[in-house]
Amino acid sequence: MREVGILEAKTNLSALVEAVDRDGEEILITKHGKPVAQLSKPRATARPRKLSGPELAEKFRQLRERIARDNPESLNLTWEELKEDMRR
Repeated sequence: MREVGILEAKTNLSALVEAVDRDGEEILITKHGKPVAQLSKPRATARPRKLSGPELAEKFRQLRERIARDNPESLNLTWEELKEDMRR
């Protein structure tokens, strides 16, 4: 890992970011010889996969069944009553 002082990092930030992006290089930024920051590629974050229409419908069906199992009276509520109940 390459170490650069904070002044050098400030002066050459674009080039340092390019090295990280292009080569995957990690750069340690120091202040008075002590590490204070690091430039590196971001870790991949797991983003939820978008569901297809049928998958989404199945998820809602399962949710409805679970709610009905725990609250059987909810099956007789209208959409408007459900919304009102959620506002309370």
